[in-house]
Amino acid sequence: MGLPSRKLSVDELFRLKWLVGALMAVVAVLSLYNLDGYNHIPATISLVGICGGILLPRMYARAPQAVWKVFAFSIVPLVSIDVLAKETVPALLNLNTWLILYRALNHNKRREEMQLALLCLFLLVMTGMLTTSLVFGVLLLIFSGLAIAFLTLGSISETKSEGVVERESPAQLWEEHEGWWSLAQATGVRSFGMGSALFASLLGIAGIAFLFIPRVDVEDKVDLFNMKASSTQTGFSESISLGEVTDIKSNDRVALRVDVAGEIFVPEMPYWRVLALDSYRMGSFTLSQQLKDMLNAGVSSPYVARRYWRDRQFSETPSSERSDRWTFFVEPGVSKFLPILGSFTQFTYSKLDDLQVGPQMHVVSLPEPPSKMVSYQLEGVDFTTTVPDVSADRFLDLVSKSGASEDGELSYPETLLELPAEPAARSYLRSAVEEITGGAPLDAVEFAARATEYLSQSHGYSMNVALSQDSNIVDPVIRWMRSDLNGHCEFFASSLILLSRAAGHPARAVIGYKGGAWNNFESYYMVRNSDAHAWCEVYDGNGNWVRVDPTPGSGLPGRTERTIALDFQTGESDSLAYIDSLRMLWYRRIVNFDEAAQKEAAVQLKDFFLAYIEVAEDWATRAALEVYSWIVAPWSLKKFFYTTTSLIVAIGVLLFQRNLALNYRELLMAPFRRGDPIRRKASKLLRRYYAKGEEFDSIVDDDRDAVLLELNRLRFGRKESWTNPRLVFKNARRYL
Repeated sequence: MGLPSRKLSVDELFRLKWLVGALMAVVAVLSLYNLDGYNHIPATISLVGICGGILLPRMYARAPQAVWKVFAFSIVPLVSIDVLAKETVPALLNLNTWLILYRALNHNKRREEMQLALLCLFLLVMTGMLTTSLVFGVLLLIFSGLAIAFLTLGSISETKSEGVVERESPAQLWEEHEGWWSLAQATGVRSFGMGSALFASLLGIAGIAFLFIPRVDVEDKVDLFNMKASSTQTGFSESISLGEVTDIKSNDRVALRVDVAGEIFVPEMPYWRVLALDSYRMGSFTLSQQLKDMLNAGVSSPYVARRYWRDRQFSETPSSERSDRWTFFVEPGVSKFLPILGSFTQFTYSKLDDLQVGPQMHVVSLPEPPSKMVSYQLEGVDFTTTVPDVSADRFLDLVSKSGASEDGELSYPETLLELPAEPAARSYLRSAVEEITGGAPLDAVEFAARATEYLSQSHGYSMNVALSQDSNIVDPVIRWMRSDLNGHCEFFASSLILLSRAAGHPARAVIGYKGGAWNNFESYYMVRNSDAHAWCEVYDGNGNWVRVDPTPGSGLPGRTERTIALDFQTGESDSLAYIDSLRMLWYRRIVNFDEAAQKEAAVQLKDFFLAYIEVAEDWATRAALEVYSWIVAPWSLKKFFYTTTSLIVAIGVLLFQRNLALNYRELLMAPFRRGDPIRRKASKLLRRYYAKGEEFDSIVDDDRDAVLLELNRLRFGRKESWTNPRLVFKNARRYL
């Protein structure tokens, strides 16, 4: 049987406040796990230490002050490692984490409690600058409730102890600790209910403030909160080797989400293009040094790119002319190269100065892999399998070439025809091209179609490839082509690129994602790492790069994209999809809530209230007319029956209430108030009586004294000794 709810002593309030402070620290430290590029060792140690203190508070309370002083001084060398590595943000996060651990286990004085609250708040503010995770939003909500409870308990404790809340020996306070469950039972449901109501009201105020306070981009004002991701999650970088895309496919984590608006049809199998690679070395494709230099130089600015892409716009705000928008939400650390869907008319990003555009390879990049979610929009997406070339005339004289010079490093665009350096490998490629073409001249697309069929005749699809050694040829792609082994998408794409180049057609490798799951709850694409894919693009000699996917099951190359009606899109509806839809709602409604969304929300609220007022006025008018019509209508049997019944019910309710000891308001509020409602009402009447003590003392009245005795019995006596409370309260009101 649980302990009854009662008022807590000063020591119990201290222990409850200590627990809330420790939980507040736990929530603050847990927020660090939303940072992918952060070393979680300090956070894990702090969580273990704080949770140990919650489970074994007596042991931690007995620790001498010398232990805490030693720990405080040891924080300096722990943080100095990050300082020496010139990692400012990780150093601040680690320093804050160690200080929270120190203060969460050792906050006995009022100023120490304020230090703990400020440390936790500062850590959450820093984390909020570095992440847009839905989990962080939930943790922030929990922290807000705990912080309100922590500060409220501190004020109550200080008031109840008459300002003396600092204790020199906290170990004595924990000797009588009977466990957290006993303390929770003593606190009572009513206290938790009142705290929840206060928290809910503050949430409402915060929601109103969120809607109407002007938007401020703090990251632009404080460059400190731009932490670099330690590495990319996908491996999509400026070079990729055989097997790396297949390794990415083993991860089922969502890499990006794509929201579609204003479209009637969408590609049946979308290809999310991340990066195109031109240079080839022994089974690896890389971005040639010339393109790297161009991408990292000032000429990669979106403002300069307009000189090459005259039909493309880069803007920080969406256009007002088009309604079709593809909004991308790329998870942190995926890649610094941003996925795009073929050709587009406008690219919208909030920080154009951070963009790097490579028109030659049709890529858009950030300076570093982002440490937080990145959002951008595409407008005017063209559903074709081609992307235009920026300077097609530079490739016209290469179409008839079958290779490139072996002397020295090739530069772009010669790298688009680069072949293995081994004479045996080149000889095999020439014989394979002869077999594919039969000596007839073929254009790039027709050759790619025949080469795709040629590869599918000897090879099937498999994610596991055990490539044997070949004494004559070292290049792994050529060795695979000479065998009858199955292979993954990288082998097929690399083989077709080398065959196309050997035939004199410029070709390049493309990495990205293929397909994706449609979320039926919120209607958007969920593209996972398991959708990672490699394909290729061949230059058709007419100013376009044509997508070719030689992996079995992808179909032959063509210029027309197969589409499907958006309303007929089928996808996932399981629990995981529902959880992911909550994350999408977080991105749509909270993370992307900018000034334009704020104005739109204000207009919607205005329209809603105006419509509500109009409906209320219409209802009130109709109700008044109905009442008026009822009153002026002549008497009938139906009107007489309804009127008589209403009067009888009203009189019955009044008579029933007179027979109750408590009125309706007291009955309604009884579950939300502490103690027995009869005793509480008796106490209220006794206070009113004693407030008129001088007036009553001058008059001797035995009946009044008897009523006073009955009120004291209701207030302090056993329930078995009570008389009828209703009659006692009725008699008491006659004297008051």
